[in-house]
Amino acid sequence: MSVRIRLRFTKALLRRAEHLSFGFGFACMGLCAFMLAQAWLFQAYQDWAFDHQSRGEAVSVSEFVAQTALFFGRDDARFVGSLAAGTEVAQTVGFHPPEDRAVVGRIEIPRIGLKAMILEGVSPRTLALAVGHIPGTALPGKIGNAGIAGHRDTFFRGLQGIHENDGIVVTTLDGSYRYRVNSRAVVGPRDTRVLEDSAQPSLTLVTCYPFRYLG
Repeated sequence: MSVRIRLRFTKALLRRAEHLSFGFGFACMGLCAFMLAQAWLFQAYQDWAFDHQSRGEAVSVSEFVAQTALFFGRDDARFVGSLAAGTEVAQTVGFHPPEDRAVVGRIEIPRIGLKAMILEGVSPRTLALAVGHIPGTALPGKIGNAGIAGHRDTFFRGLQGIHENDGIVVTTLDGSYRYRVNSRAVVGPRDTRVLEDSAQPSLTLVTCYPFRYLG
């Protein structure tokens, strides 16, 4: 009799643990989906705003919402607007130097389909929304080594397929700058030699390795 009770008790615990694990898994999936949606929307808004600013046009969240509603539908416009307003950052003008989380520009690597907005700084919040310009390094297009960091499982995931001689375009409000990949390297987390200054405009992209891991 006692054996049956233990078995039933154990099965009940296992069922409860199974239900809890499923619930926790769904909650994590929902959180990840929300974070990805927020990052996508942030990129979409900043990309749209950057194009308008580069043409000398004023930008506003309300105008973005009005245009986005045509794609998402009227019912989603309010949600889109709330997220866009919550992730706005100051735009840079002249880059002297940019404030933390200010928009520095946009990076594109056409061959691997990589395109992302660049913010100033590398805080967790910044890298959750965009790639980050590493403070203390040169700004894109200027003399010196410009360092840009991004997560391997989001914006910089495409770097696993990058090759030598691939073209990279970084666009700022000052203009567009073209780079060409001349090397790839795997270095330790404390090896900062890759960010050493240079006598000519150069670019270093930094992400974690290997790419098969998340985080």
